[in-house]
Amino acid sequence: MPSYDVVVIGAGAAGLSAGALLAAEGKRVCVLDRSTVLGGRALAVPDEGFTVNLGGHLIEDPGSGLTKVFSHVGKELVHGEVSEDMPIWDNEKGWTSVRDRYTDRSELKKVIKALVQTPYEDLDAWDDRPMREWIHQYTDDQGVVDLFEFISVLECMTDNWYDHSASDNLYVRKMHFEERNTAAYSCWPGQGWDGMWRDLADAIEKHGGELRLGTAVERVVIEGGEVRGVAVGREPQVLPNEFYEEEILEASAVISTLPVWTVLNVVPRSELPEWYTAQIDFLAQDRFRIAWLGLHLATEEPVWRYDPRELSTWTSTPSTPSSGFMFDQSAMDPSSSPPGTHLHTMGSIIPGSRGRDREWCRRRMDAFEHDIATMWPQFANPVWRRRHLVFEPSFGVIQMPGLVGRYRPHWRAPNVEGLWFASETFRSRGIGTDRAARAALTCVEDYLGRRIPTFGEGWRY
Repeated sequence: MPSYDVVVIGAGAAGLSAGALLAAEGKRVCVLDRSTVLGGRALAVPDEGFTVNLGGHLIEDPGSGLTKVFSHVGKELVHGEVSEDMPIWDNEKGWTSVRDRYTDRSELKKVIKALVQTPYEDLDAWDDRPMREWIHQYTDDQGVVDLFEFISVLECMTDNWYDHSASDNLYVRKMHFEERNTAAYSCWPGQGWDGMWRDLADAIEKHGGELRLGTAVERVVIEGGEVRGVAVGREPQVLPNEFYEEEILEASAVISTLPVWTVLNVVPRSELPEWYTAQIDFLAQDRFRIAWLGLHLATEEPVWRYDPRELSTWTSTPSTPSSGFMFDQSAMDPSSSPPGTHLHTMGSIIPGSRGRDREWCRRRMDAFEHDIATMWPQFANPVWRRRHLVFEPSFGVIQMPGLVGRYRPHWRAPNVEGLWFASETFRSRGIGTDRAARAALTCVEDYLGRRIPTFGEGWRY
């Protein structure tokens, strides 16, 4: 019966980060994932000469999070091409740059100064209030408000001003202003998404850890309120309906990276307090999923307004009230499309409650694709297309006031010794893959009982 110090469930950004950090700290660790592909919701796969993933992904770490995880385990996260502009679509005015919105830069500087001087822990008190309310303490300039809120559309996929949580968004804005002196910072991994995950997997194995893909975890084994390991299904599974044909991997600690929608399929509900599982069940409602209709469109010529690496956004298209985004992926990474083509990635945000209504999604997708051709006539006749629905897996739990920070389940399982939840759908801060990595760091340090010096005294969760 194999035995480890820690078993990590999931080989996405959080699981690979946790596994690599633990292995580098000398722990016997095994990372498991039912998929045969690294990266979880940020995987990258080839498709007819193009490289696509489950939605649209960029790295939002200015240097203190995922980048330091790589450094600590002996790897380098290469910051490739960086977004340089943000065109905004207006149904009356057409395209303008976000820079045209905040003409009085002195008002913006007032807000930046106030935010940089605000300790992170003071922002925790804003978990239940919208970002606009915090900004209005320092300015009523609508251009400054627009800058912060359009970035929220891009990063958090929230639509209305009252849905942009103050704490979650301001944590990231503060981090970017302090570390990069800019409101937002997003880049493409220089080694590509698949290369980035291979680097972390390599770090796990080089430090003596184990990685098992194509291995489904059936349950976390808990006895007497203590973790004893995990049970994995028999491989290969001969009968499609095999039940309890398990292999036990012994470990006194388990870090799960499963999201709130599936975690209780693996962690026995009966082992957790009812109030805690109620928090999980509440967040797991479809209406709280971040969901969007996605398009990968390829053209022979690039499509952009001001800069090839720009991130375009809007709060409504010509025929729908949906916000969304678009960027030229080939400008970030020319290898992601065949020579002579440009791959563009875009999405139209939809209510999570609509994600299971396939006919509604089909009609909305048709409208979205028509609107895209209105906003960018060059997209009327793409040379290649892939449609996708970001719902299951979802991008995450929506970051609205009252659904972030202290309103999410804690990363340490109550009443169970040796169980942690390193998921951005639990208590965590940040954006995308960086948020997942920071959640992993929080759990790893809590397991170790100390902070890892590489990461200093900055914020974690």
